[in-house]
Amino acid sequence: MIRRNFITNIFKIFSLFAIIPKSVLAFFQQNYLGKSNSIKIISKSANVDTQIPLYKKLNHDFISLKDFAKVMHYSIYTNDAKKKSVLYMGKDRIRFTADNSFVILNDDALQMPLECKWTHGEILVPVIYFTKLLNQYTSLTFTYDVKKKTIEINPSNVNITGLRLEEKENGTLILVHASKKFSEKEIMLDIRNGWFHIEVYGGKIDTTSISKIPGKGYITKIKGFQLGDTASLAFKLKGKIESRDLVLQESRNDFYVNLRTKSVISINKENEHVKAELEQQKKKWYIDTIVLDAGHGGKDSGAPGYNKKINEKDIVLPITLELGKLLKQKLRDVKIVYTRKTDVFIPLWKRTDIANKANGKLFISIHANGSTSQKLNGFETYFLSADKDEKARGVVLKENSAIEFEETVDRQRYEGVNFILATMAQSAFIKQSQYLASVIQKSLKLKLEKIGMTDRGVKQGPFWVMVGATMPNVLVETGFVSNKYEFNKLIKSTTQKKIADAISQGVIKYKNDIEDAF
Repeated sequence: MIRRNFITNIFKIFSLFAIIPKSVLAFFQQNYLGKSNSIKIISKSANVDTQIPLYKKLNHDFISLKDFAKVMHYSIYTNDAKKKSVLYMGKDRIRFTADNSFVILNDDALQMPLECKWTHGEILVPVIYFTKLLNQYTSLTFTYDVKKKTIEINPSNVNITGLRLEEKENGTLILVHASKKFSEKEIMLDIRNGWFHIEVYGGKIDTTSISKIPGKGYITKIKGFQLGDTASLAFKLKGKIESRDLVLQESRNDFYVNLRTKSVISINKENEHVKAELEQQKKKWYIDTIVLDAGHGGKDSGAPGYNKKINEKDIVLPITLELGKLLKQKLRDVKIVYTRKTDVFIPLWKRTDIANKANGKLFISIHANGSTSQKLNGFETYFLSADKDEKARGVVLKENSAIEFEETVDRQRYEGVNFILATMAQSAFIKQSQYLASVIQKSLKLKLEKIGMTDRGVKQGPFWVMVGATMPNVLVETGFVSNKYEFNKLIKSTTQKKIADAISQGVIKYKNDIEDAF
């Protein structure tokens, strides 16, 4: 009986061999990881149109993270021992692990339906889920066409999608790809300090991708700047250009600019004229005078402090004076002008009048916040706008209430003035003001969050103190004097110096960026 069972089992085992090879073959064919033609990566903004190898596994397409990073000019770090790779896409950092479907994007753990693979010392990612992930959680738009085997990449919310340069016998042609139709009034051409600029009002660009496009012909370098609602495309020139022409195309959104050059300018008068024009433009945009405004003063105490003895005016004056001192040390060629250096009252209209008469290039008004609620806290930076955030209503009313301390003759200056029209007159500076506000707020955040103060962000509002300033201008609320914790911080000279240092760093970054851009 035992012998019979043994023989029966042997026959069962042998019968399985007829099935196993076919199953193993089918499994191997389904799971084999090997090259399967290629896939095209297209990105107009990064000037990319190239093929990379495509891999097949479980009937899904995979690509090498290393290949993808290389063609897109992204940085990548791979740890062979742990079989991990970190992809750096601009401000985004994404960590992938072999045989793991979880991905760490910045500090968030996200899961793909299919895990990554490891082969020949590199991570392979499933294309369909990889593109969906980046599409949803980054600032880029990925379009994956399974049939055509293409991945098209464009920055989200951009309408200027790329640039192309063509070298001509008499100059260089700049072709600007756009997804929106721009009018001639929305495009400005200018030459400043050896850079040729195309400024597009309403234009949105991916500054990182634009700045990676290599120069060609008469252009040695390209930079992209997003200044509020205006996209600025800057081109470093090898020398002088004879003329520039903007050409809009009726049937397409794209437009181009033709830069004409000539190798020798034989007429000295023409040479002197071009040189004078460049110097004039350079002087126009060079930030050589900064006006600092300590809020309130004299009979206008500003927001009352937590202890009812030290008020807003007493805190913002030393901050302003320290800011001026730091700027003078760091920017020796820049003139610093104060609307007040002592505890005196200056009408709101007079502050911008001082700035204009000094030919100021920046106007920075320093304040401290206050509220009936002692719980409110944080620092924020404002730029002038007829619109305002609803949360800014209290701040606007507080700062504009300084008019109550002005003489009757001064108050009459505000009567009958349409605030919207007044702020529209400064529309040329709003984009720069918004950018100045953003860099100052970011700099304050780096300094003040370390001591327990809260970032309230960049906001906009109709402040009379900024109306009439013919220059970029911002209003900084350094914290709440009505909040016990922040009041005790703000009255200390160490905190005042931190605030002044942070604002000065923001101003210096703005100055460097703007002078590069213009």
